[in-house]
Amino acid sequence: MAQNADSTATKKDSHAITVYGFARSEMYVNSRENYEAKGGIICLYPKPIELDDYGFDKNAKVNAGFLAITSRIGLKYQYSLNNLKLGAHIEGDFCGTATYIDIFRLRHAYASIAYKNHTLLVGQTWHPYYDGIFPNVLTLNGGTPTGIINRSPQIRYEWMATPHFKLTAAFVTEGVKYIRPEAVLGFTGTANNWKYGLMGEYRYCGIDHTFTSEIGSTVQTMPLHSFSGTVYTEFKQDNWLFNARVLGGQNLSHLIVLGGYGLVSEDVENLQATYANLDQMAAYVCASYGSKWRFNVFAGYLKTLGSDAECSSIYGTGSNVSDLIKTAASVEFNYKGLGVGLECEYTNAAYGHWEGKKITPDYRVDNIRGVLRVSYSFSHTWNK
Repeated sequence: MAQNADSTATKKDSHAITVYGFARSEMYVNSRENYEAKGGIICLYPKPIELDDYGFDKNAKVNAGFLAITSRIGLKYQYSLNNLKLGAHIEGDFCGTATYIDIFRLRHAYASIAYKNHTLLVGQTWHPYYDGIFPNVLTLNGGTPTGIINRSPQIRYEWMATPHFKLTAAFVTEGVKYIRPEAVLGFTGTANNWKYGLMGEYRYCGIDHTFTSEIGSTVQTMPLHSFSGTVYTEFKQDNWLFNARVLGGQNLSHLIVLGGYGLVSEDVENLQATYANLDQMAAYVCASYGSKWRFNVFAGYLKTLGSDAECSSIYGTGSNVSDLIKTAASVEFNYKGLGVGLECEYTNAAYGHWEGKKITPDYRVDNIRGVLRVSYSFSHTWNK
């Protein structure tokens, strides 16, 4: 009887449901037209010089917007029984698709299983490269394109080898109809107030190439293999926060970092085409101080390093940008869920032309962006 009582006492299960979110509005003003997403909420970099018939730059004009589409709601559930934890997470906002905004958009949707020091996650969430480290900028662009933005379907396994050392392995996919698989492997460590990590990725892309001959035309899929890696660190103590990241690799467009690939050769007779990656490097540092009043500074740099081979045609996002500088400074006031913030962001991009395997800069353009953000956040957890 004593043994049965002890056995029953150790089997304690619990349930926790958390509902959270925020209502958020942003007003922004740009000194120049920019490449952007989600109605202008995510500002990437300024557009190049385009002269009209009178010699005026079409993109040198002030523009502004006022949107609340980033308002968000999420739900988390966790069941715990001794060393076993089962969870689910679903979250969305109203940023819509690349074409239509003001409709509900799925951000996170995954299930997780954790037993002792092992965790398995299946579903859509942040790319493993993030590892919980984000630059503390006021807007939701994450410092892109010197930072990264990516949420993707994935199967991720994490092993806490020690209380201060974690290994991560993941299979990630990009796209819906045409899947572009990735394999990610890395580790994270903690020491005192520091967190640090190193991760690497292999990515496969199938590029649809059209061959045209006297017979007619056909579309065949050509392979492209890409590699990338990132190192990062973060420091937290009292009201101080500092983090930094360096990212380097090939064809980084899936991380909303400028990148792409180029056509090297084409053999119509044998239906073979060769593509080469474009190589990029991006880095940022970010520092914050405060609680009720918080001050943030951010600085990032991106460089297009070149291509693996001389290309006849270049494809990708920002493939004609040689390098880019992005800085931002902001101040926030936070009180019981209410947040009001002001930010000034400066972006300078060098446009150029390709000569062999390298891109040569021709001229620079810049944009000054001012943002006013007002939000109210809420969160409540029910335990049973």
